[in-house]
Amino acid sequence: MPKRLLLALANPTLARQAATEILAPAGYGVSQVYDAAGLRAALRVGRLPDLLFLSDTLPGGESVDLIQELMTAHPTLPVVLITQKISPTRLLQAIQEGVVDVLALPLEPEAVLAAASRAATRRKLFEGWLKRETGKITVPLNRRLTEMEVILRQVNDGVLVLDMQNRVMMANQALRQTFGLGDENFSGKPVEQVFSNPAFLEALKDQKTDGYRHEVQNQAGRVFYVRVSRVPDMGTVASLHDISYLKELDKLKGDFVNTVSHDLRSPLTAILGYVELIERAGKVTPQQEEFIQRVKNSVHATTGLIDDLLKLGRVEVGSLDELTPVNMKLVVVNAMTALQPLVQERGQTLHLGKTGNYRAVLGSRTQLSQLADNLLSNAIKYTQPGGKIRVTLSEEQNQLILRVADNGPGIPLEEQGHIFEKFYRASNVDKETQGTGLGLAIVKTIVDNHRGRIWVDSKAGEGSMFTVVLPVVEE
Repeated sequence: MPKRLLLALANPTLARQAATEILAPAGYGVSQVYDAAGLRAALRVGRLPDLLFLSDTLPGGESVDLIQELMTAHPTLPVVLITQKISPTRLLQAIQEGVVDVLALPLEPEAVLAAASRAATRRKLFEGWLKRETGKITVPLNRRLTEMEVILRQVNDGVLVLDMQNRVMMANQALRQTFGLGDENFSGKPVEQVFSNPAFLEALKDQKTDGYRHEVQNQAGRVFYVRVSRVPDMGTVASLHDISYLKELDKLKGDFVNTVSHDLRSPLTAILGYVELIERAGKVTPQQEEFIQRVKNSVHATTGLIDDLLKLGRVEVGSLDELTPVNMKLVVVNAMTALQPLVQERGQTLHLGKTGNYRAVLGSRTQLSQLADNLLSNAIKYTQPGGKIRVTLSEEQNQLILRVADNGPGIPLEEQGHIFEKFYRASNVDKETQGTGLGLAIVKTIVDNHRGRIWVDSKAGEGSMFTVVLPVVEE
């Protein structure tokens, strides 16, 4: 096959003469352009030529700029410069510009063919070196990619990779078994043609929950967490993790907590009833009355612990079976109204900052009411009598933000990372203040169930501010 050569000469007559009388007879396929615009157009369309003969007086561009542009865009294209006269200065400049050879006018056939041969040899050597260097990188990379593909196909978790158009690029064996797909090759097929599980398809389409875990059940009744991640300039990766055994554990835990709580409530109710009967049976001494009150306090504290354990057990299951748009402003106002008698009893101030009309939060009205009640109750409980609790609501970037601030004892900095743990209470809490250490754990679990975030800003002796961020329902 003849070498493809591009002649970029300012003189069309000279170009045609060189092509027909020198290069074509030697087996070269020659294209011709006569200005810089034509040269750029020829290099943009189709395959690159194998060689370029370039005049240093080409209209529409300085040869220095053109050569630099060519070296940047096409570093493997050898350039032979044609000039009126070869001087030592021009020759040095040409070498610095990166051309492989220089010819002076008028063109001599032997010199032209020799220059073309040297340029072709130079290109072949450069491409050979480039191929070897590229191989040093690509061979280990391809081997590593093959190993990764084998691993992905054999892991127990299902893995699905989609391209930017939601076409299947890879589905490993575990995913095929999960949805009963068999061994058919699905590469390049739209995901809707491959999968029929509505919950799984909905998870793949959800653009607002990158990295969030969806819950999907297959035809066999097994339950999976589906984690969907968007990969820029590539597509979507979804992974499935079987959590059927966790669902069973959740059910067993719920049954256990309910049973134990019921078994504990019965004797506690009996204790409380008999203690109250003692006072009715006859006069008691001040010391006996103190003992009776201590028994009552202990029973109430234990009952509160059982109630909190039940609440935590319910919200930890994570199922939001009553999904509905919830007006968080109304939820907060209702919680504040219900707690107003306690606030007045303690001489505190509970104030709701200026509010507006906010979009709803999609979730469980019961759990979100628990969230507001626990945060406000916590602030009231740990704020000294006469203290202030401030509540604010706002909406930013499709997120509803609830803040509850108090001027209580605050939380030591080194303990703030633990306050959402079960049964944890800060070391500076008044020992007389009763609590189970489960309120904030319940709040954190509810926030997680609703794809939100919660954190605290606090300084010991100056109070605390809890911030809850929840995604709103988009129109």
